[in-house]
Amino acid sequence: MADILSIGISGLKAQQTALTVTGNNITNAGNEGYSRQRVTFSENNPSFYAGVWVGSGVNIEAVERVYDGFLTEQLRIDTTSFNQNNTLATNASQIDSLLADPGTGLQPGIERLFGALQASVDDPASLPAREVFISEAKGLVDRFAVISDRLVSQNQVITGQMQVIAGEISSMGKVLADLNQQIAFATANAQGDSPSAMLDQRDRILKRLSEMVEVRVVEQDDNSQNVFIGNGQALVVGTQSNEVVVDVGESDPRRVDVFFQKGSSRQNISQEVQGGMLGGILKFRDEILNPTLNNMGRLAIAIGQTINDQHKLGIDYNGLPGDLVFNDINSEERVRARVLAGEGNLPPVDRLVTAHIMNPADVTVSDYRISFVGPDDNTYRVTRLVDNQLLTTQALSSELPTSISFDGVKVVFEEGSFQKGDSYLISPTRFEANNIEVAISRAEQVALASPIITDAALGNRGNGIISEGNVYDINSAYFDQQGLLDPPLLIRFNSENSYDILDNTDPGNPIPLFPPMLNQNFVPGIDNAIFPPAEGKTSFTSYGGVLPVTAVQQPQPPLPQYEVNNGFFPERIDIQFTNPESGKKIEQPTLITPIYASAKEIAMSLSAREGVEASARTQLQISDLKDDPNGFMPIDISLNGILLTDTVGFNQAKYSEGFPETVPDPMTVDFLAARINSTFAFQNQGITARSDGKTLTVIAVNGDDLKLDVRGDEGDGLRVANGLDIELKQTGNTPSRTLNPYEGYDFSQGGPYTYEFDMPGQGTFTIALSETYETGDAVIAGIKQQLEYVGFNYVGDLDINITERGKISFQSRLDVNGTGPNGSSQMVIGGQVKVILDKNYTMEIGPPGNNLFQSIPDSEPVHFGIEATINGVMAAGDEFTVGANLDGRSDSRNGVSLAGLQIENTITNNATYSEGYARLVEVVGAVTSRAQIARDSSEVLMRTSEEAVSSTSGVILDEEAAALIKYELAYNASAQVIKVAQSIFETLIGTFR
Repeated sequence: MADILSIGISGLKAQQTALTVTGNNITNAGNEGYSRQRVTFSENNPSFYAGVWVGSGVNIEAVERVYDGFLTEQLRIDTTSFNQNNTLATNASQIDSLLADPGTGLQPGIERLFGALQASVDDPASLPAREVFISEAKGLVDRFAVISDRLVSQNQVITGQMQVIAGEISSMGKVLADLNQQIAFATANAQGDSPSAMLDQRDRILKRLSEMVEVRVVEQDDNSQNVFIGNGQALVVGTQSNEVVVDVGESDPRRVDVFFQKGSSRQNISQEVQGGMLGGILKFRDEILNPTLNNMGRLAIAIGQTINDQHKLGIDYNGLPGDLVFNDINSEERVRARVLAGEGNLPPVDRLVTAHIMNPADVTVSDYRISFVGPDDNTYRVTRLVDNQLLTTQALSSELPTSISFDGVKVVFEEGSFQKGDSYLISPTRFEANNIEVAISRAEQVALASPIITDAALGNRGNGIISEGNVYDINSAYFDQQGLLDPPLLIRFNSENSYDILDNTDPGNPIPLFPPMLNQNFVPGIDNAIFPPAEGKTSFTSYGGVLPVTAVQQPQPPLPQYEVNNGFFPERIDIQFTNPESGKKIEQPTLITPIYASAKEIAMSLSAREGVEASARTQLQISDLKDDPNGFMPIDISLNGILLTDTVGFNQAKYSEGFPETVPDPMTVDFLAARINSTFAFQNQGITARSDGKTLTVIAVNGDDLKLDVRGDEGDGLRVANGLDIELKQTGNTPSRTLNPYEGYDFSQGGPYTYEFDMPGQGTFTIALSETYETGDAVIAGIKQQLEYVGFNYVGDLDINITERGKISFQSRLDVNGTGPNGSSQMVIGGQVKVILDKNYTMEIGPPGNNLFQSIPDSEPVHFGIEATINGVMAAGDEFTVGANLDGRSDSRNGVSLAGLQIENTITNNATYSEGYARLVEVVGAVTSRAQIARDSSEVLMRTSEEAVSSTSGVILDEEAAALIKYELAYNASAQVIKVAQSIFETLIGTFR
């Protein structure tokens, strides 16, 4: 009967365990992540008794979780997807709302800016209207700042989130490794039976981990699990865990990256991490935040540069050239801020690289990397990061600075010892939305007017009409005089089919341009472009006339005469043609100019060479005429051997009608100009003169030398210059107000004030102003003192000039005095040569060089910088003028061009400002919408997976209650078996009493 008792006891114990497991299920019904457990029974091995096999009771084989690994894995996948999409949608919707909100978005600001500009165009005389334009420009800048600050703030927020998430991932990795150890130990102690509670705990942590990042789980034989993230990086392997950290990016120290850290080694996995909140943040940063910041920067560059460029083509309320509306996009600070040196660049830290925006319409929203890849220290690659495209591989030239251009950006390697392994991150647009500022401060500075004005002569016999004209390049040589057209132009028709363009500085005596533009073709009845377009030709001008150290004192004939020459030395000129397809250079034979050759002769020699067109002009200035009050000789002045101060009779044939007959006392420059222009010989030679009452300017339009001869008392004389101003270019800080010849200035505050100038044949020099000057004359004297001590060679005396527009220049002026009755003072001045080279031609000066050309002449494009058309039928003698417009108050032609920028395609991919911004809003909105749709759909999938897991592993109380009754009944039945066994045993014992 002992077997029946054992069977009953085994059943009692088994049902008791089943009741315990069921009770445990019931009490954990509300515990998230709890997996329903169940008892697995197995029959004990039967015994062979009395020839038959008799059962031996029941055994508990296992208590195990009701668990579906596939469903659990699918839940982790869906959880990862939902959290990524939810994070992306949440962050993206904030940017979407920011850009689309009328209160913060750019579009209303753009519309208000151009609305205010249009109001100014409609009433250019209204200063309040111009003030509103400046106010709206500031409002637009504020909108840029608000969006940029919000984007930067958002970047800081997600940086903090990434740090927290990385910490949680690392912590959960440690917990999972510990659980792996405990589970393996518990499983071994239980002889393979799994610890359900620990397994549930591990699954809960894995689910929480899947909310952070996408994970892949690999089950091991000992019931432990290996956990991988990213591109197979092992967060947990058995009982060992690694870390995920967030730190400063290797490629961009201004942003953080995600690193997988194993021991002392690190691996950047920012591009490999997927899914979860971390993946959503990285995707938001890469697809929304960074592109939006760069797009905003590109838009700021486009608006700032194009408005500045057009504004500088106009003149303001006071007739001054238009200045910057917005701050310079290529200021020293900004070109440096666009370049970030790599953390791994080796010392010394002496490299300087700058990035300049050349064409906003070509600028992309990408960053770039320049890597010096070896095998030497000069070879580098440029990679566009948005698509990881290699743009070019080049090598630095032997001399710095050198540059490379791509996608509207010019990168300049300024200086330093570049080395293999160096890298530089180029961010052309990232910070520009926050850097744009309004540079204009006063309503009078708004340049609505055009700097040129066109007109037709009243006496024209044809019906020709000239257009208003358009300025497209204020940097052409014709606008060197502070934005004023210099010289003014006269268009004179020789016939109905041809015209000349002349220098109209002296309207009574127009002269050919330098170089001349004569006999230009004209087609009646259609719009004829009067000025030539840019054709790829380049030009440069020689230094010009050389003043001698002193005038030559020439004795009276028949005594031997001293040689008087123009001072030009021989020059070796090399001309090259570079084949644009092959890059092969073809050298022309060296041209050697003769000593003392005139500019005219040099120009003729150059024009005989292929690809070269040269012209010459000689200019001489006379000023400060003086007459010795105690002398007895009159002052006599001759030019090229022709006496200008003679008295002629009634039947003279030297001068044209209307010449000034009486020689004034004292002598005047007006008289000399009239005599020169009336001289038949000078008219035939192309020598002309003009006077402003103080200075006489004599010009030989063909480049012949000009020889001056002065006779008189030793106290009689004049000053001579070559008429070419040497400009002082500002290189230091800008004075708080424009310098002028009438007021002093305190240079001791706000400096340094430095100015640079090029001295022909001697190099570049710099002066610094640091004193306080009470008057304008004192300022001029201070500048003169600095020039006298800076170290360059000059003759005569320095004449300093400051225009009312603040331009500073100087000339050397040589005293030429009479020598008494026994001779005269003579000097010769040579001319300038202007060279025009066809496309792909270059010119260099061989050693030792001379005093005419630079060794490598600075060239400039050949064009006027203006456009104008004439239509109609012309008659010989018809004239049209193009001159400087001094009316900045009632003219709004440049304002019309400014307003037209609103509808011009000024941004990459042929977009206007508004279209460029609308595309940005559209892209952000589209990504946000997709993320929201993906979030909603992935949430449905996640809930479905949760329900599937719950239906499989979750506790259903009705089922557990039924099981509880079932196991209770079985328990009671087993107790009855034990009771029966006891009764049988007692009956058996009683039988033997």
